[in-house]
Amino acid sequence: MTRKIDTGYEGAVPDDFEFPPSGIEDIDRSLFELFDKRIPLQVAIDDQATKVPVVFSTGERFALTRRRRPIRDRNNALILPVMSIHRTSIDHSPSQGGYGTAIAFRDQQEYVVRKRLDDKDRDYQNIINKLRLKNQSNVSSRANFQNQNIFPGRGSLAGKVASRRNLNNLSYRDDPMGNLLRDDIGDNIFEIITVPYPKFMAIDYEITLWTQYMTQMNQLIEVIFSSFDGQGHEFLLKSQSGYEYVAFVKSPFNNADNFSDFSQDERIIKYTFNITVPGYLIAPRHPGQPTPFRKYYSAPQIEFGYHQVSTQVVKADESPEGSKDSSKFILSDVKEMDSKGETPTIRGQGSERLLDIVKDPFTGEEKSRYVKVLTRNQRSGETVASSRIVVNLQTTLDTPSD
Repeated sequence: MTRKIDTGYEGAVPDDFEFPPSGIEDIDRSLFELFDKRIPLQVAIDDQATKVPVVFSTGERFALTRRRRPIRDRNNALILPVMSIHRTSIDHSPSQGGYGTAIAFRDQQEYVVRKRLDDKDRDYQNIINKLRLKNQSNVSSRANFQNQNIFPGRGSLAGKVASRRNLNNLSYRDDPMGNLLRDDIGDNIFEIITVPYPKFMAIDYEITLWTQYMTQMNQLIEVIFSSFDGQGHEFLLKSQSGYEYVAFVKSPFNNADNFSDFSQDERIIKYTFNITVPGYLIAPRHPGQPTPFRKYYSAPQIEFGYHQVSTQVVKADESPEGSKDSSKFILSDVKEMDSKGETPTIRGQGSERLLDIVKDPFTGEEKSRYVKVLTRNQRSGETVASSRIVVNLQTTLDTPSD
């Protein structure tokens, strides 16, 4: 059977949920703020501490940093000391430039970001009566049944709620804990909100330091070295939206001064080094893109049952070669098949097959065939019985635990 690959954008959209995206600009800005605000890049000029300006290089400024020509202002005056940041490349391979990812790669299309009680849960709690309330009209209990001739009762009194579910609503005893205001989370209907799974990337930056004196350059390099987070050579970045990244500083710091020919030019000291930031693209919102948020609901109950049949039961094994019966396509060129070469089961059908013997009324000849199992009437949801339909011996309802 051919299965459609989900993109993470399938399903309903929640109306009241929002959180900020994470993208390339967030990583750029967090790295810029690291050097512009967090690290005290200052040098002493005329016995006065002066902050080193930090610029994010445009194409023109980057062309200057690639050469030995320093950055100048509109009046052609040198802007020294100065630090420039230039984004050089983006690696979206699984290796992420050799640093891995902040979140592991997974074979899935969505990422769960929120789990909360759904609006429908209030009505569901009134039906199951988890706290065993006895005298409340909008909560199901034994006292709210209209007739008692069928166990445990049938029909509900006017203006009251009753349910035949064998849960706490049918209990004769009060809640043994007695704490009606406790947080009892478990048998509830949850709304689960997802976004498409993050896309990972490693962004490389080239950092350039410009000074006019070696003393100033030494100060800047020492401040950067002493500002590393932890024992490694990296910085912890945090965006304005709260996303965290790690910036890895690569070695070495390369020198590109003009000491050999500064007789005709002003003395310029220049050091460059590279930084790699493994990041992620999550919940982007750009013109033309659909909203990234999707929601679905949890099933409050899991049903376990025992069934009995009066004929032979077989289960078709999957072919290791994945071969299909070509004769099944005689009446249709397009027919959906599962991995066993059978038509997929629908709701109320099992995967097993039952032996059914059909007798020809004219010749008396008996023919054997294997038919699907129908366990429920998919219209009414009621269990039906027949010579080749299973009989439900026992059903147990269990609540999934968190």
